[in-house]
Amino acid sequence: MSPARSVATVALLAACGCLLAATRPPAATSDNDQARIVAAVNRLTWGARPGEIEAIEKLGLKKWLDQQLHPEKIQEDPDLAARLDPLTSLRMTPAELIASYPDGGAIRQMAMGKRPLPQDPELRAIVEREVAKFRARKDGSADPAANTAMAAPGPRLQPAQLPLAQARDVIYQRQPQQIPAFDLQAGKLLRAVYTRRQLVDVLTDFWFNHFNIYLRKGEEPELIASFERDAIRPHVLGKFHDLLLATAESPAMMFYLDNWQSVDPRVNKRGINENYGRELMELHTLGVDTGYSQQDVIAVARCFTGWTIRQPGRQATFFYNDRLHDHGAKVVLGQKIAAGGGMSDGLKVLDILARSPATAHHISYELAQRFAADDPPPALVDRMTRAYLGSDGDLRKVLQAMLSAPEFWQAAESRDKIKSPLEMVVSALRGVNAEVTNPMVLTQIIAAMGEPLYGKEPPTGYANTGAEWVSSSGLVSRMQFAQRLASGRLPGVQVNWPTLTAGGPVGLATLLLHEPLSPASQSVVDTIPAERTQEWAALVMGGPQFQKR
Repeated sequence: MSPARSVATVALLAACGCLLAATRPPAATSDNDQARIVAAVNRLTWGARPGEIEAIEKLGLKKWLDQQLHPEKIQEDPDLAARLDPLTSLRMTPAELIASYPDGGAIRQMAMGKRPLPQDPELRAIVEREVAKFRARKDGSADPAANTAMAAPGPRLQPAQLPLAQARDVIYQRQPQQIPAFDLQAGKLLRAVYTRRQLVDVLTDFWFNHFNIYLRKGEEPELIASFERDAIRPHVLGKFHDLLLATAESPAMMFYLDNWQSVDPRVNKRGINENYGRELMELHTLGVDTGYSQQDVIAVARCFTGWTIRQPGRQATFFYNDRLHDHGAKVVLGQKIAAGGGMSDGLKVLDILARSPATAHHISYELAQRFAADDPPPALVDRMTRAYLGSDGDLRKVLQAMLSAPEFWQAAESRDKIKSPLEMVVSALRGVNAEVTNPMVLTQIIAAMGEPLYGKEPPTGYANTGAEWVSSSGLVSRMQFAQRLASGRLPGVQVNWPTLTAGGPVGLATLLLHEPLSPASQSVVDTIPAERTQEWAALVMGGPQFQKR
């Protein structure tokens, strides 16, 4: 880094120290005022593409909002399916994933003769190599030379340097068990960058985070694709009860919170597991400090005994096993559930929780916190709560209530929500109209910033507030990303910088920020000669204004 560049970077990082301070752009004067359109795009999407703000002005903000709330009205980008096509595991059932990408446990079973080798010739050859390595480690004969001899044939290609399909094939040849995680992360990044149904994608991210599942726990890599595809995405604009039920019946959730092992202690000494019952109330529905007791947690756990997984590690589908269910009477939040019930006990609990005023408030607060403000206005949350209760938990109506509230627009136009690492990276890629041919390095950068995709271990998920993302190391990582993007040093990403920088720093700021550079940022950019476009482009993207939405 040159001395001038270093000084400029340090100066801009110092300006970023005030990142939590609110900025106040000119207030919008009408629904179709550009400031209001920018606020809508900043809060409801992953960021604007070049020309998108102008296109919404022409269409009208109300019509654009209606389209985003009814995504079937939006013709999807025809190239998106082709971009996602190599990621075949995203379209598989858990059983197909388990069979196609055997993990370490499956390799061990095959090595011990407890599981047949795959029928597919290519996969069989890969598995035979992994089995040989396992046996060598087990009998103590493994050494570096043997590992090299048993490695995948061909040159040691770096996947990040290759187009997506080729990169994936290299990983598959070396470690097929890594493919499910690779596909999940690549698919999430590509969809965020390219989908036209932006609100649905942002909501899918929000609700996955709400019902968080950790990618690295046991068999979750084979279960998460169907969880996000079948339990989350189809329900983000539907009834909350349907979303709650879909997650409750998901093998991914049953495995993550250990409910698949929860049984009537009179049937098996393993007994009940309280994890799902506790998180169901504390995180998924009622929220903390809403009046439920430890006895309620136990009663809910008893209601969900027998909700389990058929053949984990092989078939991996949800099923209810009545033999494992606690058929005794229960009391949940003061409501009696009679003895002799079966799966209906758990369904009754979901009904009670989904229709609770505490759930209506908790869900409304979290949505308002994600889209409006870290500390959302109580009047806004109350308006959304009434919409929830008046519509039996219709999430589209809750969002419509939010978008019709003046409190939402006052918060959104303040532009003081700090972008998460994923939001920052994707908004930059969209803002410069980047062509992403392999998102591998991008997902690694997002992880280095502190947000590994599908990688939050606690069930709380990532925070909806900005404080989690504001740190000196995080800001340095953001600046480093901006520098690599501006200098063309991101494998798998191409940007037409001569076109984007033709208007100078002011033009680029208008394109990316839709407002002038702040005096502090402008003073830093002014220290850089105009011909050093890579440096001032990086400073615009890495500066404090671009970190907010």
